[in-house]
Amino acid sequence: MTRYALLLRGVNVGTKNSLPMAELRAMLVKIGCSGVQTYIQSGNAVFGTKLRPTEATKAIERALEHFMGRPIATALRTHRQMKAIAGANPFAKVATNPAYLCVTFLSHVPTESDMAPLHEEDFDSELFHVAGREIYTWHPNGQGRSPLAAAVGKLSLRGAVTTRNWNTVLKLLDMLDED
Repeated sequence: MTRYALLLRGVNVGTKNSLPMAELRAMLVKIGCSGVQTYIQSGNAVFGTKLRPTEATKAIERALEHFMGRPIATALRTHRQMKAIAGANPFAKVATNPAYLCVTFLSHVPTESDMAPLHEEDFDSELFHVAGREIYTWHPNGQGRSPLAAAVGKLSLRGAVTTRNWNTVLKLLDMLDED
């Protein structure tokens, strides 16, 4: 059995995107997941399953689309991958507030041309680093008015794209470690 972290994009934001976490837990159990736990209302879950990542992603996306009436972008990472993501933090020495350090989880590795808009701008004290299917970003003044956060949001990337702050990344890893 493999333990996974599931990160959903765009649920429980606005009036037409309601996904109760109890419903998400029930969906995951119905497709064969066990030890399902959710974290906050923004579409984070951890669970175990015998399904391979591709099978699990497809089953989760089908169940979510059926419930929500539209496709929901999902990012899935194994426990081992989450440990590697946390361990590879390129901004550990400069990120003084974990709420302002973020990881954007992608379903596909971005190409150089996908990332070109970020390399063409000067973000002053804000930093970014691309590592495989993750983009680490440091927003020393917060994300609310961050030019870097806005630029990441405008990238033309394939598939799922969803961002979590470092506190959430570490909490999901802690939840995965509990089993």
